[in-house]
Amino acid sequence: MKRLILSTIFTISSVTLSAQNIILTPAQEDNWQIEVETPLASSTLPLGEFVAKVVTPPSLLHTISLPFEANVKRLSVANYQPVKKGDILAEVTGTEWIATQQRAIADIIEFKHHQNLAQRKNMLCKEKIIPQKECLSANAELEADKIKVSASKALLESYGASESAINHLFKNLKLSQTIKLRSATDGRIVELHATPGKSTSPSDALFVIKQKGDLWIESSIEADRTYGLFEGQSVQIMLNNHKFDTTIIQLSPVINPQNQTRLVRFLASPTIDTLAGLRTNIKITISQKSMKINKKSLIKDGNSQIVFVKTKDGYNSVEIEILAEDENHYFIKPSSQLTNPIATSSLAILKNMLGGDDE
Repeated sequence: MKRLILSTIFTISSVTLSAQNIILTPAQEDNWQIEVETPLASSTLPLGEFVAKVVTPPSLLHTISLPFEANVKRLSVANYQPVKKGDILAEVTGTEWIATQQRAIADIIEFKHHQNLAQRKNMLCKEKIIPQKECLSANAELEADKIKVSASKALLESYGASESAINHLFKNLKLSQTIKLRSATDGRIVELHATPGKSTSPSDALFVIKQKGDLWIESSIEADRTYGLFEGQSVQIMLNNHKFDTTIIQLSPVINPQNQTRLVRFLASPTIDTLAGLRTNIKITISQKSMKINKKSLIKDGNSQIVFVKTKDGYNSVEIEILAEDENHYFIKPSSQLTNPIATSSLAILKNMLGGDDE
C-alpha cells in the first residue's frame, strides 16, 4: 500500500512539472469522467444588450412658421392628422401682412405706369421725335420697377402666399385680410402649436410635419465596447423579438464624460412596425469571426483565462481572449490551438495539476 501511495504521489508530481501539457493515465481519465465539447466557429459576435430609443431623423421633420407677427383666424387641421402637399393648415392675419400687400400694390402700379410711359417714348424715339436718351432713361426706370415687383413677389412667397394669390393681388390690386398657410409636403402633423385666436411671433413653430421615411435607432454604449465599431458596419439588431440586418450610420467621435459612453446610431428597418419615441432594449450582433465555447469550459489562472484542450495523451492548457458572451457561451478570439475538443468538467482538478489554486 505504501508503495502504491508513493507511486501515485510521484505520478502527480511528474504531471505538475508541466505547465502546459497534462498527461493522464486511462484510469485517471475514467475516474474523473471529464466531459468535452468541440469549439464552434462563428461568423457573428454578440455585442450585448443595450437601452435604445427610436427617433425621427431631422430631415424628415418639416417645420412651418411665419416670418411676421400674426393672429390665427382659423385652424383647419388637428394634431396627428395626415396632410398632403398644398393642404390648407390655417388662415392667419397680421399688420405686416397687410402692409406687405400694400407695398406690392404700390410697386405694381408704378411698374404699370412706367411700362406705359416706356412704350410711348420708345415709339417716339423710333420716329425720332424725342431724343434717344429719354428712351434709355424710361427703359432703365422700367427695369428698376421690374426688380421691385420681383422682390415684392419673393417677399409675399416667403410669407406663404401661393402663386395664384399673388397673381390675383397683382391683377385686381385688392388686399386680402388673411393668408392661407399650406402644407409644403406630404406627411403627418406631429406637433401643433397653433390655436384659433392665438397671436404668434416669427420664432414660433406653428406646425411640425413628419414625412415618411426610415427612422433611426440610437443607443449610448459603453466606450470600451465600441472599439472596433465603425460607420457603415453591418450589424444585426433584435428589437421587440424582431431581428433585422442594418448598418451603423453614425458613431459619436467623442465620449460622454458623465457616463463614459458613445452614442451609436443605426438605421431602423422599414420592415419592422415601430414608432418614434419608443424606448426599449435591443440586442446587437456584429459580423466578426470568432469561436464559441461553453461557459463551463473556462477557468481563471491568475489574470489569465484558460481552457483545457484534449490531446491524445491528456490535455493542454491554452490561454484565450474573450471577445463577447451570451447567456451560455463565450465568444473568443480564433486560434489554431482550439481545433480539438475542450474540457467542460473537472476543470479544477486539471488546474490543480498545473499547480494553481481552485476556482
